[in-house]
Amino acid sequence: MAIETCTDCKKPFCVSEVTLAMPGTKEKEDIDCPYCHKLLRQQISNGFFRTSALTPEQEELYKQGRLKLD
Repeated sequence: MAIETCTDCKKPFCVSEVTLAMPGTKEKEDIDCPYCHKLLRQQISNGFFRTSALTPEQEELYKQGRLKLD
């Protein structure tokens, strides 16, 4: 899991990759903002990317540099 910031709306959000057991099927998958739905980029994956909004508490910790990721 990682935190990214949208280049359009400037809000931080979580990105996690869900891998699937399908060897040889790497495709470009979308990573888009869960707030404004802007497509930020495509990245090669054997699965897909899940994005999710931060809670207000997580966003505040992120701004303070104290957000701990799993």
